[in-house]
Amino acid sequence: MDDARTEIADLVNNWALFRDQEKWDALSGTFHEGGTISLSWFDGPHEGFIAASRQLAARGGALLKHHIGVPRIRISGDRALSEVNVTIMVRAKTPAGEVDTTSYARFIDRIEKRDGTWRIVKRVAVYEKDRADPVDRASLPDGFFDGLEKFPAELKFLAASLDKAGIPLSPATVLDKSPELAALHAEGDAWLAGN
Repeated sequence: MDDARTEIADLVNNWALFRDQEKWDALSGTFHEGGTISLSWFDGPHEGFIAASRQLAARGGALLKHHIGVPRIRISGDRALSEVNVTIMVRAKTPAGEVDTTSYARFIDRIEKRDGTWRIVKRVAVYEKDRADPVDRASLPDGFFDGLEKFPAELKFLAASLDKAGIPLSPATVLDKSPELAALHAEGDAWLAGN
């Protein structure tokens, strides 16, 4: 069981490392065939996420970093649930100057062992709170905050940054302490139990 926990923790950590270093083939290898991912700007098959991430990286203009905590892992046979804190940091050029957006979230993963290998079958990001900080000036201009109220408080700065880049907030976005999070946990527990 300890070996499985180590392999799963390594998998969770490698996902972030491969994504941030744009190692697309290795990132694809963290998912099983048919694996899905749901986060602020994408909801669907992992292959689509990787293709869209490649396009965003090719456009440039933003630096991205995921800091992963130590995952809580529960294992039942060849299935595992992992929940891990993640800090997502994005530096982007905006009309207000360079801005650092920091989102505090968790990744909830369903992970399976198939053919002797643990990989992700479903990843969902749960958003808790975020903030925006100026990089090249003392404060953000007043206009920077216009329209923030139309986005959920848990990720208003991230959502506004995405919106300004022409990327809509995914309707599948899960917020902390929401009914959707309760349903996600209940579905995961049932899945881990084999139901």
